[in-house]
Amino acid sequence: MKFIRLPLIDKYLMSKALICVCFVKLGLVCLPFKRFRACFHYFFRVAVPRNYPDEYVTKVVWSIKAVSGALPFSVSCLPQALVTKYMLRGDSLYTLKIGVNVVQEDFCAHAWVEKQQQIIIGDTPLTAYVPIWIWE
Repeated sequence: MKFIRLPLIDKYLMSKALICVCFVKLGLVCLPFKRFRACFHYFFRVAVPRNYPDEYVTKVVWSIKAVSGALPFSVSCLPQALVTKYMLRGDSLYTLKIGVNVVQEDFCAHAWVEKQQQIIIGDTPLTAYVPIWIWE
């Protein structure tokens, strides 16, 4: 769908997702992870407790996936999960998980966001991934 024809809320969410994805990707590439995490927590801390309607969450996830697919560089699961967690900050029911695959011989990691054990972004068969870090 053409950006110009989108409803105003979709334009807003896509613009916000674009800015967030670019900043998160840049931060992950340029900063040591400990420093990135400190910066991310600084911006994350201003959240006001909220309860987002399912329709809004669906639009947030859609905008992040749409922006991630349209950029000239790859946006893996970690930046997408971090941006989702950021854009839905204030709702403590969303948890970001990073896991490793215990079935494959090669190291394989994945990040996803869940709400009450339902995957919001980062679809994957979770049976092979064991969470090693959970951010609530």
